[in-house]
Amino acid sequence: MKRTLIPTLLFSLLVILSLACSSSAPAAAPTFTPDAQATINAAIAATASAQAYTQATIDAAIAATAVAMPPTPTPGPEVEYITMTEEELAALIDQAVNEAVTATTTASTATTQTTSDDAVTYDEVQTVEVYVQGAEEAIAYAEELISVYYSLYGDLATETISLLTEVEQDLEAMASSTAALAASLVEIENTLSQGLALAEETINQLENAAQAAAASLAQVQEHAQNWVGRTQVDRENRANQALNVKPDHVPTDLQSTLQEAFNFVDLVRGSLGDNKISRDELNRIAQLGANVSAGFSAHGGPKMRDFSGRLNEITGQLARGQNRQARDNVGNFERSLGDRPSGPGVKPGGGGGGGGGLLPGRP
Repeated sequence: MKRTLIPTLLFSLLVILSLACSSSAPAAAPTFTPDAQATINAAIAATASAQAYTQATIDAAIAATAVAMPPTPTPGPEVEYITMTEEELAALIDQAVNEAVTATTTASTATTQTTSDDAVTYDEVQTVEVYVQGAEEAIAYAEELISVYYSLYGDLATETISLLTEVEQDLEAMASSTAALAASLVEIENTLSQGLALAEETINQLENAAQAAAASLAQVQEHAQNWVGRTQVDRENRANQALNVKPDHVPTDLQSTLQEAFNFVDLVRGSLGDNKISRDELNRIAQLGANVSAGFSAHGGPKMRDFSGRLNEITGQLARGQNRQARDNVGNFERSLGDRPSGPGVKPGGGGGGGGGLLPGRP
């Protein structure tokens, strides 16, 4: 707007001046010659003043709006949960639970302070509603992360799923309490908006809802911390079990060993096709890895001396829920094997399909 207003005004003034000059009387009649530059300068000054006034008005309106409206939160980056390790996701769940507890505590405390004088105003209700909404969103986020964990690691981490279920139940109780608190606030807000007085029973109901929301907060944190600690132990136990599997078949020569190694690659890739590993898939991978490792020890020679360690590393990563690292590692391992063997007697890759079974305790 600023860039087009001044040129348009100048152009209009020049047209007027041009018309005035072309229609002037003969030289014998004295005429008034306007000072074109002075006129243009005055017009520019007037335009600049008008624009300054308009902009000042706009800026004032924006400032007033910014004060009246609450700040808009900046959304964080989206998280690709499938790229996270089991340990990282478990830590994120623990953090989300703690944040849900903090938000619920804040909402409960704000409610209690509001009702401490046995009176509640409309503005106070609106303030507390913001805290309650924050608590509801924090609880929902923690529940979402738990659902993701069930999906990605529920069939692998069977030893600790029952502990996570306790955390989930605690969050459900918190969600129910905050929902009741929110409902009480809506009822009070409707009453106050109609200019009606609040009954003492209604205020007591709000206080009770706030106390119920804060009742189990310490318990959920304790359950979450217990679960996180147990998952760390469980991951190491799974890795130790997988890496201690004994071979039940040793390839007869280097050619068959290489073919079984490619079968191992295919099995890992096929199992990771759904971005998760089941306990049965891990058992099959561990067994085939043990067989191939024995084959390299028997027939690999010095050039393939480290292949057994690389197989164990991949198996251990899968057992610990480090799927992204295992996927990258198996690609590097495949490249180190060279070309796939071909010819009579060579079996196609033995990749297993991704496990899509039901999760423990889930529908």
